[in-house]
Amino acid sequence: MTWFSKEARFLSRPEIEAMCDRLLQEAQERLGIAAYRRVLLLPPDLTRAHSGTGWMTEHLFHALTAQGAEVHVIPTLGQHVPHTPEDNTWMFGSIPHERIHAHDWKNGVTNVGTVPAEVVRERTGGAVDWEMPIDLNTMLVTQEWDLIINVGHVVPHEVLGFANHNKNYFIGLGGKRLLGAAHMASAVYGIENNLGNLLTPVRSCFNYAEEHFLGDLPDVYLQVVMDYDDEETSRTPVCSSGTTSRPTTTPPAPRARRTSRCSTRVRRRSSR
Repeated sequence: MTWFSKEARFLSRPEIEAMCDRLLQEAQERLGIAAYRRVLLLPPDLTRAHSGTGWMTEHLFHALTAQGAEVHVIPTLGQHVPHTPEDNTWMFGSIPHERIHAHDWKNGVTNVGTVPAEVVRERTGGAVDWEMPIDLNTMLVTQEWDLIINVGHVVPHEVLGFANHNKNYFIGLGGKRLLGAAHMASAVYGIENNLGNLLTPVRSCFNYAEEHFLGDLPDVYLQVVMDYDDEETSRTPVCSSGTTSRPTTTPPAPRARRTSRCSTRVRRRSSR
């Protein structure tokens, strides 16, 4: 369900920062958060820095800290090389280094479930028949969070059709077994059948995993779509809820537009 969105020929940084503030206010109201105590921010790594998600993350960090929250950041690296301190400063500005944690896809994950082989077989049209072990970042799944904010960049992607949404979890914070199973499944199905499509077999498997294993995560998606022309970049932000059969965004238009969307599942941890 879309919470809010804004689209224009050009959206300034102050306009997007105001939308980040609105995100925090609406999440508190809609999810019944009395006060922000511990919040996790999940931005992309520096390969997506041009999207502006670094300074959006920095703004959210300081807005939450000003409210008394303990805020942590895990760049959704997947198998990418972890940031150096200099990389973190370049990407995230004034966020303290001790609050930025590197994802360890080999040794820093915890299993939360498995997408059965028969489900994978069905959703890949019989192309593959192996299971997908859902191994995710241990800090994400074992610690208590009042809110998890996925700050992501939507771009065409050869494995999922489009990057972002729950890719932040299953690829960006996934473990070796999951990454291998998902990428190989996509390759066997055919990269040319995935790239630029909204709903792909691996995305469908990830939607299954999200619905079955992540229902207790109090999360929200802030999604950015960019496109360029010869003159300038413009932006559009959106907020929505629920696991859908397709990412909560539209593909970039042929002309310049930067779009950010905000989506969430309105479900909280049962222990709270």
